[in-house]
Amino acid sequence: MFNKLQKSIRLSGLAVIVAAVGLLALGASTASAVPQIMSTYGDQMPWSSAEVNAMGGTGTAIYRGGLSNLFNPALLTDETGYRLEAGVMLDQEHEDRFQPLFDSFDSWVVDAAIASNRNHYWQTGFGAAGRFFEDSFPVVLSVSLADRYPFSYTFDEELRNPSPFPPAQGEPARDIIIEERQRDITGTLRNLSFGVGTEVHERVSVGAAVHYAFGTRKEVSSSRDADGAAPDNSYNMADEFEMSGVNFTLGARGVVNERIEVGVAYESQLEATGDRVNTTFDDTGLVTATHEGSVEYPNSFRAGLTFRPQTDPRTVFTVEVEYKPWSDLKDAEFPGDDNPQNLNDVTDVRVGLEHTFYNGMPLRFGFRHFDSYADRDASASVFSAGVGAPIGGGMLSASLELSKLSSVQPHQFAYPSNYFGDNFRTDPYARVDDTRFRIGVGYKLEF
Repeated sequence: MFNKLQKSIRLSGLAVIVAAVGLLALGASTASAVPQIMSTYGDQMPWSSAEVNAMGGTGTAIYRGGLSNLFNPALLTDETGYRLEAGVMLDQEHEDRFQPLFDSFDSWVVDAAIASNRNHYWQTGFGAAGRFFEDSFPVVLSVSLADRYPFSYTFDEELRNPSPFPPAQGEPARDIIIEERQRDITGTLRNLSFGVGTEVHERVSVGAAVHYAFGTRKEVSSSRDADGAAPDNSYNMADEFEMSGVNFTLGARGVVNERIEVGVAYESQLEATGDRVNTTFDDTGLVTATHEGSVEYPNSFRAGLTFRPQTDPRTVFTVEVEYKPWSDLKDAEFPGDDNPQNLNDVTDVRVGLEHTFYNGMPLRFGFRHFDSYADRDASASVFSAGVGAPIGGGMLSASLELSKLSSVQPHQFAYPSNYFGDNFRTDPYARVDDTRFRIGVGYKLEF
C-alpha cells in the first residue's frame, strides 16, 4: 500500500507545495488567542502543527520535520529524503471573570460572574527539511516559520447603572450604559528558523538552528463615557512595540538501543528590540511618545526520551521536560536586575503517544502541564488527541486540544466606588477562568 502511495506523490506534489506556500504567506497575518495572564510576554503553549500538538507539544526526542528547528535540530538527521508540511489551527478562547458576592451580614454567598468574553483566532505553521550532499558531507537542512510568542487578547465589558429603583433627579437611568471599556492586544512574535543536523556517530547526532524573531505587539485600552453626564472621562491609550531579534538552539540526540532514544536541547536568550510608540488621547488632546524598547526572553533547557515498544503495529511513547527561568527576563519598561516583576521559573512537562494501525492511520494522544510565569499559584493542564490519514501521497492530520487555567488577577478597569450609595462594594481582584479549545489540521508530504 505504501509503495502505491509513494508513486502518487509526483501527481499531487505540486498542488501541495502551492498550498503550503499559501499558508506560509497567511502566517504573516494570523495570530492565536492567549489568556490575559500570558498576554504581556506571550503564550506558553503556541501551536506548531497538528501532529506535534496532538502529542502534547513534544519534539525534543522525536523527529518533527522542519519544525524540529524549534525543539531539537539534532533530530533532523532522521530525515532520509525530503519533507514538507503545513497546517492551520482555529483557537476558541473563553474567559469568565468572577467576584465574591456577600449578603448584608458580610457572609459569602456565591462567586458572581461579572464579565464573559468569547473570541476566535487563526494560526498557521510551516516546515521543510531535506537531506543534501549525501555523498560528500551528509547533512539535513531545514527551514520553518511558526508563531513563538502570540500576544492576542481581547476584553470587552459594559458598565451599567445597577440601581433597581427609578432614577432620581439628575441620576442616570436604570440599567443605562455608563461606560464601554475594551482592552485589545494584537500581534505575534514569530520565528523564521534555519537548521542543520548531522551524525557524528552511528548512535549520536547533533544539530543547530538560528531563529530570526519578528513581530509587533500592540495594546489598546479605551473607555467611552456613555452616560452623557459631565465630565467626559473617555480616553484611548495605545502601546505599539515593533520588535525583532536573533537567537539560536543547539541540540543532541543519542540512540541507546533500537527501542530507546534520548534528546537534549538548549535555546539561547532572545533579545527583542525595536521602536515603542505610546499614544494617549483624551479630553486634553493627543499625546505621542516614541522610545527604544527591549525585552530579553530567558533561555530554555529541554530533555526528552522516546520509547518504541516491540509492538506490531508500531507504537511510540515520548516524554520530555522543559525548564525556562522566566525570572531572568529583562524588560526595559521595568528596570532592575533582580526580577522586578516577580516572574516565576517554569517547568513544562509533556507526554505524547502515537499508535499506528495496520491501515497506516496513526492515533495520537497527549498531555501537558506547566505553571504560569506570571502567577505562582496558577497552572495549566492540556489534554490533546489527534488522528492521521494517508491521503494523496502524504499524511493528513487533525488535532484537538482542551486546556483550563484559573488565576486571581486585579481588574483591568477600575470600578466606581459609589454604585448606588455604598450598597455595592468591589473586591480589588477577580477570579479568572480561561478555557481554550483548539482544532488543527495539517498535511505532511515526504518524498
